[in-house]
Amino acid sequence: MRSRLTAVMLGALAVGPSVATAQQTAQPAEAELPAVDVVQETPVQKAARAKKKAVAVSPLSSAPATTVAPSSSAGTAGTASAGTGTDGGLAPPATVPSAVTNVTDTQIEREGTSSVQQALQQNVPGIIISDAAGNPARAEVSYRGFDASPVSGRSQGVAVYQNGVRINEAFGDTVQWDVLPSNAIASMSVVANNPSFGLNALGGAISILMKDGFSYQGAEVDVMAGSFGRYQIGVQAGASSGNASIYVATEGIKEDGFRDFSETEVKRFYGDIGLKGSMAELHFSLTAAKNEFGATAAAPIELLRRSWSNTFTSPQTTNLEVLMPTISGTVKATNTLSFSGVGYYRSYKNAVVDGNVTELEECDDGGVERLCSDEPDNFIRNAVTGALLEADDFPEPLGSIERLNTKSDSWGGVIEGQEKSPLFNRPNLFIAGVSYDHGRSNYKTSSELGQLGPKYVVTGSGVTIRDEENELAPRDLDSENTYWGLYFSNALDITDRLTVTVGGRYNNATIKLHDNTNDFPDLNATNTYERFNPQAGLNYKLMRGLSIFGGYSESNRAPTPAELGCAEPTNPCLIESFLTDDPPLDQVVGRTAEVGLRGQGTYMGGQYTWGAGLFRTLAEDDILPVTVTSGGASRIFFVNAGDTLRQGVELSTTYETRKWSVYGTYAFVDATLDSCDDPSGECAFLEAGDRLPGIPRHRFKAGFDYWLTSKWKFGADVVAASNSPYFPNEVSEDEGLSAFLPGYARVDLHTSYDITDNVQVYGLVKNLFNQKYGLYGTYFEADEVPDLSGPGFTDPRTMSPSMPFAAYGGVKVKF
Repeated sequence: MRSRLTAVMLGALAVGPSVATAQQTAQPAEAELPAVDVVQETPVQKAARAKKKAVAVSPLSSAPATTVAPSSSAGTAGTASAGTGTDGGLAPPATVPSAVTNVTDTQIEREGTSSVQQALQQNVPGIIISDAAGNPARAEVSYRGFDASPVSGRSQGVAVYQNGVRINEAFGDTVQWDVLPSNAIASMSVVANNPSFGLNALGGAISILMKDGFSYQGAEVDVMAGSFGRYQIGVQAGASSGNASIYVATEGIKEDGFRDFSETEVKRFYGDIGLKGSMAELHFSLTAAKNEFGATAAAPIELLRRSWSNTFTSPQTTNLEVLMPTISGTVKATNTLSFSGVGYYRSYKNAVVDGNVTELEECDDGGVERLCSDEPDNFIRNAVTGALLEADDFPEPLGSIERLNTKSDSWGGVIEGQEKSPLFNRPNLFIAGVSYDHGRSNYKTSSELGQLGPKYVVTGSGVTIRDEENELAPRDLDSENTYWGLYFSNALDITDRLTVTVGGRYNNATIKLHDNTNDFPDLNATNTYERFNPQAGLNYKLMRGLSIFGGYSESNRAPTPAELGCAEPTNPCLIESFLTDDPPLDQVVGRTAEVGLRGQGTYMGGQYTWGAGLFRTLAEDDILPVTVTSGGASRIFFVNAGDTLRQGVELSTTYETRKWSVYGTYAFVDATLDSCDDPSGECAFLEAGDRLPGIPRHRFKAGFDYWLTSKWKFGADVVAASNSPYFPNEVSEDEGLSAFLPGYARVDLHTSYDITDNVQVYGLVKNLFNQKYGLYGTYFEADEVPDLSGPGFTDPRTMSPSMPFAAYGGVKVKF
C-alpha cells in the first residue's frame, strides 16, 4: 500500500506550484515567510510567527485540513485551536475538547541550553522534570504525573512522536530526548485526552514537528561556552528552489559536568530533503546521534552535604547510538480529501556500565570461606569457568560492575486520511488512520566482581559472576513486539458556536520473549493485549475570544518487554535490569475526563491569553516499580499495584506588548494510589490514599522579557515545585526522617544584544541563587554500606542533586 501511495505522490510532484502539506504543518498558507527573519524578535513578531505553528490532533495531523493557529503565541496558555479549521477558510477554527499546549522554536531557543526537557518544563503547566539518570541531558519529563523517561523502570505513560513516528523505544518504552537536535525542532504540541496517539498515552502525547527547507531558509551558527567546561555549537541551514528543498541541523555539546565523573559528549544530526507540487509533498529525513554520558545518579544525602559534587559508586556511563531514516508525504486526492503517510526504520544501541555496592558476603563452606549472595548456601561462581569463588581472593570492600547492552531494530508506519467535506451542510472534519510498529531487541547483562575504592569507584577484577540461584547470572534475552492500531475522529460544527468531537482507537499489542541462555525457561512467553478506547468531547464558544471545552477519553498501556521480564516479587531483578521471570502483567487502562475555559483578546494595546482547566485520570491496574535493597544493592520488580489516580488543576496566562511580555502558569497535580487489591492493604509499599513517589503536587512557572532598547532584551524565568515523596522501599518509614524530597524554587536569567541584524551576543544564568535541591530521591541501606570518607552513614535517603549556579555566554550569527 505504501509503495502505491509513494508512486502517486511522485507523479503529483511535477504538477506545479507548492501547497502546504504534511511536513508543512507549521506554515499552511504562509510558508513563503522565512522561519527566522530577524535576530531579535519583538513579542508581536514572535506572536505572528507562532500562530503559523500547528498543533497535533492525531499522529499525522499535519495536513492543511487540521492546521490551525495556537491561541497562545507564547505557548503557555495551555490551549490551542484545532478541529475543522482549514487553510481554505471553510469554517472558523474550532477547538479541540482538551488541553493542548504548543511550544514553538522561539521558546526552545529562549531556554538557551539546547534542552528540550527544560523548554517543555518552562512552557507547559503540567510538566515538571526529574533526574533519575543523574545527568541533566537525560532528565525525564513528567506530565500530569506520567513519565517520558530515558530510564527503564519509570512509570512510562506519555507517547512521544517525531514527525508522526512514535519514538518510545521498543524494549522499555523509554524516550531518548538527548538525540533530538533542539535547533531543528519547529514546534512541540503537548496533547491530553486523545486516544488517537495509541499505546502509552495514559497521560497524553507529545508531538514534535521538525523543520525543513520550505519552512526554514537561511543559515545559523550558534556557539556557546560556560560553567563546568561546557562548549556547545549548533549549526542549521535550509534552502528551497522550485519544488525541492533541503534542511540540515547539527549540535555538538561537551561538558565536564558539575559532579565527579559526569562528563557529557553529545553529537546529533537531523536532515530533510523535500519535494512538493500542487497535489503532493514528499520528504526524506534522517535523525542520527552518538552520545556519551557520565550518569552519576543519586548519592547519599550525607555524602552530598560534604560536597555537592560527590558521587556514589562509579563508573556509571551510558553510550547511546540512534539512526532513524524516514519517508513521509501527503497526497491531495480531491479538494476535500487528503492522504498522509510516514514510514520509518530505527536502530537503537544503548551500552551502560554501572558500578555498584554489592550484596555479596563471606560464608562458610565446610571450612572454606567463600562468597555468597543474600542466602548462606547461594554460592558465587565464575560465570565462565563455573569455579566457586573464595573470599580471600577478592579484597574488601566488595563492589560490582554491571554491564547492560540493548540493541533494537524497529520499523513501521502510519497511513492517515482526512476528509473535510460538510456533513449535514455543516463544516466537518473526519480523520481515520492505521499504524504499525514492529521491534526486535536483544538485551544482555553481566556482573563483574570488583573492589570499592576511594570516591566509591569500583575497580573490576575481570571475573564475571553468577550465583547458584541464577539471580546474578548473565542474561541474554530476545524480545519481539508488534503494535498495530486503527483510529478515527470526527469534529462537527453543530452550530457556529458548538463543535462536537467523537472518536476512538483499537490497539493490539503482541510481545514475545525468548531466553537465549536456557537458564530461565519461564522467560519464554508470548503476551497479547488489545483494547478499543473511545473519545468524546465538545467545545462551545461563549463569546468572541472565550470558549468552554470538555471531554472524556480512554487509553491503555501494554507492559513493556522489560517489565514483563522482571515481574516476580520473590525473585527481583538486580538494578532494574536483570531479567528473571515472567508472570503475566495486566495492561493499564486509563480513563481521563477534563473540562476547562480558555480565552484571548487585546487589552491596553497588548495581547493576552489565558486558560483554566480541571483534569482527572484513573489508571486501572497501574504498573509500578517496587525497589528493595539488600546489602546496599538495589533490586526491582514490577507489579500491577492497583488503581492510581492523578487529578488536578492547570492555570495559565500571557500578556504581550511591543515592549515587554510576561507569562505565568500553575498546576496542581494530586497523584495517589486510589485502591489496592492486595489483602494486606499495601501495594508497592503504598496504601490507598498515599501519594505516588516523585510527583510534586504544586508547580509554578513564570517569566518575563523586556526590550531595554530595540536591540537589547533582558528576561527572567522562575520554576518552583513543592515537595514529593521519596521512592519508597522497606526503610522508607524510619521514624524521625522526612519521607519527602523538599520543594524548590529556581530563578534563571537571559539577555541578548543585536550587534547587527545578523550577529547577536547573549548570556544565560541558570540557578541564580545557587539553590541546592534534589530532582529524584530514593533510599539505600545506610548501615550496610561502608563510608569511605566519613564516620559512617546513618541516613538512608539519597537524591540526584540539582545543577548549581551556572553562567554561559554565546554568539549567534545568521546568514
